[in-house]
Amino acid sequence: MDNFTPEKAKDTTLEHPWPVAWAVSKFSEAVKKWPFLWVEGQIAQIDAKRTAVYITLKDLQQNVSMQVTAFSAAAAQCRKAELSQGDKIAVYGQPDLWVAQCRFSLQAYEVEKSGQGPLVKIIEALKQKFAEEGLFDSSRKLPIPSFPRKIGLVCGAGARAEGDIVTNSLLRWPDLDFYIEHAAVQGKNCPSEVAAAIKKLDAMDLDVIIVARGGGSYEDLVGFSSEQVVRAAADCKTPLVSAIGHEGDWTLLDLVADRRCSTPTDVAKTIIPDFIQEKERVKNARSMLTTVMERVVALEEGRLFRLTSSPFMQDPYRLIEDPKRALKDARKDMSIALSMKLDEEMSKVFALSASLKSLSPFSTLSRGYALVEKGGGILSGVKNLKQGDEVEIVMQDGRLKLKVEEIEAKR
Repeated sequence: MDNFTPEKAKDTTLEHPWPVAWAVSKFSEAVKKWPFLWVEGQIAQIDAKRTAVYITLKDLQQNVSMQVTAFSAAAAQCRKAELSQGDKIAVYGQPDLWVAQCRFSLQAYEVEKSGQGPLVKIIEALKQKFAEEGLFDSSRKLPIPSFPRKIGLVCGAGARAEGDIVTNSLLRWPDLDFYIEHAAVQGKNCPSEVAAAIKKLDAMDLDVIIVARGGGSYEDLVGFSSEQVVRAAADCKTPLVSAIGHEGDWTLLDLVADRRCSTPTDVAKTIIPDFIQEKERVKNARSMLTTVMERVVALEEGRLFRLTSSPFMQDPYRLIEDPKRALKDARKDMSIALSMKLDEEMSKVFALSASLKSLSPFSTLSRGYALVEKGGGILSGVKNLKQGDEVEIVMQDGRLKLKVEEIEAKR
């Protein structure tokens, strides 16, 4: 073949073909001549980067899709509208061909959200129904064990998600047992097989069940929003983790699950503890505990040393010296107080005795007086006497018995 390259496609031959770069360049030139147009479809996938938004736009009726790329103002429109999978949008743009990979796309200049696609409406209706039943309530969520050992996994046969989860989990904690159930993760058999797998694993007394699949379009993930799968997850007595798609993907399973992980790769670091980190934590805890115990022992040793070094421990009798001295002083004070009280009371007794003595008739008798008694009673006059009566004269030092011979009364 010589270096001759035909200018037009119709002039190419087996001997004079177009090189790939030439052909793609010509395709690109042709595509750029196509007119601007409006295209409507449903977002199957969306990936918002810092400078651009990449959308897979799917036909509303048929299984046909195209790529849409939005830069600058169009990208800002996408972010402002908070577009997500399932949204129905209309895009105004220019057909474009990326020469490096001969990839066709529609370069967007305007993006308008025009509602929800039919699948989204169905799923939104299911979402509302399940929410009203309380299936998404936080009070129903089961706690994920801190150290799960027996782990159930629902995933596609030969799926990359299986390898990601098992490998990364065992790297973090080698002593794990996985019980894997393969199921269709898209298509018409997905709901029934995933629901059956969840129920089977739930009956096996496991610590946690993971339902995982890698990324895909909105239609690819729709099986995980089916009523069969949601109700199987809601009825599950084992803590359940969903790991479906990528960060921006969501399904109804994510809402009913006890924990959601953004991707299958994220599962391991979310629910599986890191053995090295836990070992370091135990080491640090033991070190901290040892330090605390050493401080406690040192503190108690110091207290014991101060006790054994105190004068009272050296000479225990010193403990009773002050109380003994206080008791002695108290006894002395009490003796003085009692003596003073006794003297005071004795003075009162003496005073009363002297007063009583001064009033006593016997005190009068000592001064030469006498008492006259008759029949045991003291006579105060002669009016009750008559001649011949016997009376007794009481004197200081004795008694006289007399008989009345004569009575002389005063007038």
